[in-house]
Amino acid sequence: MRFVGRYTVYLGIVLVVVGLIGGFLALFRDADSLAVNILVLVPVGFVALLTGTVISQLMTPTDKQ
Repeated sequence: MRFVGRYTVYLGIVLVVVGLIGGFLALFRDADSLAVNILVLVPVGFVALLTGTVISQLMTPTDKQ
């Protein structure tokens, strides 16, 4: 389950970066409707990033003494 959290964090980072870069490039090219659709990836990526962080923190192995 730890790997699911890790890969979800990576997926969130990729979604945020793609959403920001692609959205602003579309805005600069005057493709407003496309830019809005691509910029939607940013909050989705943030949710994935937060979910992956929570999963990876909750599923860390505990030290047994």
